[in-house]
Amino acid sequence: MVIDLWDRERRIDMKIRIPDIEGNINYIENKKSIVLIGANGAGKTRMSIWIDENNPDINIHRISAQKSLNLPQMVSPTEIQMAEEEFLYGTSNDNKEWLKQYGKKSSRWGNSPETYLLNDYEKLMQFLMTENYEKSIEYREKHKNGHEEFDNDTRLEKIKEIWEDVILHRKIKICAGKIETSNRNEDDYYNGCEMSDGERAIFYFIGEVLCAKENSLIIIDEPENHLHKSILVRLWNAIECSRPDCMFLYITHNLDFASSRINSQIVWVKEFFVEDGWKYDLLDDINSSDSLKLEIMGNRQKVLLVEGTASKSIDRKLYSKVYPEFNIIPMESCNAVVQTTKAYNQTNNLHYEEVKGIIDRDRRDEEEIAKLKKNNIFVPKVAEIENLFLITDVIRIVAEKQDKSEIEQIICEVQNKTFEFLNSKIEEQALLFVKQKSQNYIVKKINEQVSTIEEYKIKLSELISVGDLQSMYDQEIEKMNKIIEERNYLAALRVINNKGLLPYTQLPNKFGWKKDYYIDYVLLLLEKKDTVSNELKEIFRQYIAEL
Repeated sequence: MVIDLWDRERRIDMKIRIPDIEGNINYIENKKSIVLIGANGAGKTRMSIWIDENNPDINIHRISAQKSLNLPQMVSPTEIQMAEEEFLYGTSNDNKEWLKQYGKKSSRWGNSPETYLLNDYEKLMQFLMTENYEKSIEYREKHKNGHEEFDNDTRLEKIKEIWEDVILHRKIKICAGKIETSNRNEDDYYNGCEMSDGERAIFYFIGEVLCAKENSLIIIDEPENHLHKSILVRLWNAIECSRPDCMFLYITHNLDFASSRINSQIVWVKEFFVEDGWKYDLLDDINSSDSLKLEIMGNRQKVLLVEGTASKSIDRKLYSKVYPEFNIIPMESCNAVVQTTKAYNQTNNLHYEEVKGIIDRDRRDEEEIAKLKKNNIFVPKVAEIENLFLITDVIRIVAEKQDKSEIEQIICEVQNKTFEFLNSKIEEQALLFVKQKSQNYIVKKINEQVSTIEEYKIKLSELISVGDLQSMYDQEIEKMNKIIEERNYLAALRVINNKGLLPYTQLPNKFGWKKDYYIDYVLLLLEKKDTVSNELKEIFRQYIAEL
């Protein structure tokens, strides 16, 4: 029987057995996909093999993360059933039950399904070319007999269609025993074996899925391998759409991809024990806001949330080197760090994970800082992260590494420029402090619990008076004047909330650098893993936090 692979209306109705929990048999059913996610070494691949071996009534086709992507230059067609069996099981045999139960494990997986290097690209191409050859004969015979309309689509043609939809700047040509590739202008074709790793991986993934048997569970270990993130979701959406009769099981470390699966069962694999099996949780369908949870789950390190973005965050760059024992996850705002840290420390199913946060000082007083610390949220001893690079001991180490003889003079000049900067911005800084303090107080009052409108009126009537604001402002002016008068350098770094301070001090200029290069140099020293690196880490920990 010819399988209509393109029937998009076919309904998924599979019941997949997964490892038992405390002796209870578990199943996943009525899902389009399953996603296994967890830390390296948690046993995800081993679980997928268990699923493969413990669902004997279901056709299962597994694609390993360890595989060869060597596409052969040329293959010859063979007998169609033999080609299909060689592809699916690694060998061919008249005993079909033996093929499924024993032949696949020994021939396709070398009796080592966890670690064996899958090398089936040639078998895939031979099956595809054999089917293409058979369909060509069928097409010729039916036309000779006057049949003009009949289904004669081949898997190769469907692969070509999906591949060209995903890779917009390339074309595929199907030839006798081989495929050729060209740019969109089709002016220079070359053998498919010369395609890039990503192009060959895309062809391979599409081919493997289209050649799986009808109503299969298709297991893909690391579907993101060799693929650019911009096409990952689009590719697998197209592949899933091409096989509506199949269910997919993904093992992935790509959190965006895990979050993108629709009607999917997420399985958080925590640990594997030889005698007791797996410790895992079944999670509900997730959306993009849950990607942080997945990142925490997928990493055995302790987690440190910081302000900034993944690509443009000094916080992440610095903290990843100062706290290498933590997995650093940037968040878009200070409030996001605070709320998320609190939330995850209150979540029972993450009880063994350690989640902490670091936020900018932002004019917080000692009482606020103490409250935050109780929730595992820490605040550096300086106002801005850039101010950490102005700490005297950090300057001294950089100057020594650059063989500067006038180190104390450099430090003195930087301190003088810092006090000069504070003096020029004293009213601005005092006003910013008062505004922040007032906003915090007002928000606190507005959000206090009340049971009647009268109580709420009283709360609002207690808001800050004009006299209180002036007093607060005057106190800040006085405090900063005292810092300048006493030349309290650390206190100055603690109150100056302005990213213009570092360039104003002209410290980078002392070494012939720009601001960004100076910061990058300090980060480079932290990476060295030598005595200087260790000394710098201790200095930064002293001024950031001892986590």
